[in-house]
Amino acid sequence: MATGESPTCSVICSQAPEWNSSKLIFPFLIDNWKHFYEIEFPLEFKNTDKLHPSVLIGIAMAEIYRLCEICTPEIVQVCWYSCLAWESDWWNEDIYWYLQQKFYLEKWGWDKMPRIEFSQSAIEIENNWLPSVNDTYLLAVSGGKESTFGFEWMQQANLPMEAFTLHHAGGILGNNWQEKFPVFDYIRNRTRLWEILTHPREDPAEHFGYKGVRNDPTITNALFLMMVIAAQQGHRFLVLANDKSSNESNATYEGREVNHQSAKGTAYIERFNSFLERKGLPFRYVSICEEVYSIATVHQLSLWDKSILNVLTSCNEAQWAPGSCRWCCQCPKCAFSYALIEAATDYRFAVQVVGKDLFNLTTLEEVWRRATK
Repeated sequence: MATGESPTCSVICSQAPEWNSSKLIFPFLIDNWKHFYEIEFPLEFKNTDKLHPSVLIGIAMAEIYRLCEICTPEIVQVCWYSCLAWESDWWNEDIYWYLQQKFYLEKWGWDKMPRIEFSQSAIEIENNWLPSVNDTYLLAVSGGKESTFGFEWMQQANLPMEAFTLHHAGGILGNNWQEKFPVFDYIRNRTRLWEILTHPREDPAEHFGYKGVRNDPTITNALFLMMVIAAQQGHRFLVLANDKSSNESNATYEGREVNHQSAKGTAYIERFNSFLERKGLPFRYVSICEEVYSIATVHQLSLWDKSILNVLTSCNEAQWAPGSCRWCCQCPKCAFSYALIEAATDYRFAVQVVGKDLFNLTTLEEVWRRATK
């Protein structure tokens, strides 16, 4: 991709979120186009009148990052939230962690990174939101290898926990997403799974004709939405299953390291926990498998119960596709997952899980060539 291929705009403006029953709605203006991002909570969720702005801003910022990737503005305005200078600086640095892949792939200069401006007219609201928490765990599960390993490990360790997931479903997206993750049935049978639906009223990527690579800021969105559930349920620890590779950069561009998994790495975990402490929020972001690579998680799952590998979903492309297919068998993530499963088990089992022998697909020859360099 080349500079300028992606659409641009002058300003993205975040407007104050509002509740409509159990649905939390975030409105935005992208120049003159109005965008709504909607989050649907299950009926068991009761804290609709107690969320602190420090949590709401995190959810809004996650959607701002996604919108900036789709239609990059010169400036982002957040008129409903005020903060001290240190927090404004923190968010203006945070956006780099998420847009770095786009800027690298499309060869944008770092000086084009959108500047985020918060309200200057209001006084920062003191954090009088002090939910009572215990040393218990809320684990984010995605349906893939690492988070399923994390769930099984925590269950076997008998740690007090619940699970959490984001479904890109509801509204215009329908309910096809949920059918792509049979491993969630396995999780629901063993603990409470908090299932949150997120969807736009209209797809901004389709509206603006964006054709670039999408690196949705799921980590930010998940962490702040997990706080919403953790506050009600009394969990201190927000657990993700980030493997060791999240600390490894992919490239260096204009003097800055580029890592598409940067928000999963140790440096970001420390950075985020410092933010929580400074804001007076009682939560802590931890990763359950940051000392191992993906191959170790797949190997251990195969030792515990090989059948679990049959219900994993590790293909990002198939998740969005219509129908029931869970593996597109054409993307690098499918290829990587197939290689891990075959290495940890055997050829027949890997083909059974994924549906094809991906080592022998001519359409993946370039992927395998690059992987062996």
